[in-house]
Amino acid sequence: MFRTVLWLLGGLSCAIGVLCLLFSFGTPYANPELKHWDTDMATTLSSVGWDAVGDVGALSPAPVAFLCLALGLPILVGLNATAWKKTGGY
Repeated sequence: MFRTVLWLLGGLSCAIGVLCLLFSFGTPYANPELKHWDTDMATTLSSVGWDAVGDVGALSPAPVAFLCLALGLPILVGLNATAWKKTGGY
C-alpha cells in the first residue's frame, strides 16, 4: 500500500512539474495588451514576434516546475529500481 501511494505521489508530482514547464519560459516584462508581467512564450511571439526571443527567461512557474520534478523523479526512479524484485526478474 505504501509503495502505491509513493507511485501516485511521484507520478502526480512529475505531471504537475511537466505542466508547469509549459508556462515557465517567456518574457518577464510588461505586455501593455495583457496588463500583467509574466507573458508566456506563445503570447509573446504572437504579439511581439521573433524580436522577443532574446529576452526569454524563466517566469514565476519555473521554480514550482523544477521543485516538482526534483521531488517526483527520484521517487519514481527509486521505486522502479526495485520493482523487478517483485516480478521475479522479468
